[in-house]
Amino acid sequence: MSIVIDANMKLFAERMNITSSRMIREYGLSTVDEIIETETERGNMQAFKYAKEIYHSPEKLIKLFKLTDVENRFVLLHHMDPRTRERILPMLNQEELVMGLYFFTQEKLLEMLMKVDMEELVNVVKEAFPLEQIIMMFTEDDLSQFFMHEKLDRDDVIEQIKAMPPEVMIKFVEGVTGQPYENTNKEDFIKSIEQMPIDDYRKFMASIDPDVQRQLVFQLTKQKPEYLELFNPMSYLNMLNTLMKPDMVKPMIALEKESIIKMITELPADLMSIVGAQVDTRDLANYLLSGHMDVIEEAMMI
Repeated sequence: MSIVIDANMKLFAERMNITSSRMIREYGLSTVDEIIETETERGNMQAFKYAKEIYHSPEKLIKLFKLTDVENRFVLLHHMDPRTRERILPMLNQEELVMGLYFFTQEKLLEMLMKVDMEELVNVVKEAFPLEQIIMMFTEDDLSQFFMHEKLDRDDVIEQIKAMPPEVMIKFVEGVTGQPYENTNKEDFIKSIEQMPIDDYRKFMASIDPDVQRQLVFQLTKQKPEYLELFNPMSYLNMLNTLMKPDMVKPMIALEKESIIKMITELPADLMSIVGAQVDTRDLANYLLSGHMDVIEEAMMI
């Protein structure tokens, strides 16, 4: 409820640094809220200080300092110290944060992606491309290294060999034996792979026909997506680099929020402030009321 000027008007006027004559002339029928709002807009520091003392409502703070205006929020953030500004970023949602990534060059984005966890990088690539396309973009060297990886479980590979489509199995067998598929016992063929010494097995799988390798990688990663993390991160960065920047930024929504925030903090102060200015007005007001009202004074938003 608004406070109406009464017999204490003279004392209030003195505190607000307003002469009695101007108080009567300009604010005779005004409420305290209205006077404070008008004087604050005029740059009356006493009004600002008084408002800090009596206003503890986010709604009043939003109205008084026009925080619904994105330009005002930008000015506010731009005048924050870097540490305080960074504390605003977690208040943004994933989509709002990703928008800030458009400020980076494609080269810088790739550089930052190189530093994220492999799981996150794979998630970005999976967001950008369907699995079939990812498998097709792996080079033959990528595929060979995959089958040499010590974390690739041979039992999983054997299981997928058994489940290979007939046309791929024929190509696999004939490519290895040099004999027509009809002349080879499939079970014996697979058993011979199972019984190879581990080093020989890995070298064998690393050297088979790339089309067969791709089919196996597709089956393996479809069943256990974590196997995609066994590939070289540079392979994924090369895939992303084939995209135009907007198409590369969009799938970065798959990154962890903390990773995106870390990237945004590398922006210059003005660009980070543009990103932060997307913050929900009420969240910002509550943050200011929690002990950061000095930020408004320093930003001279009055």
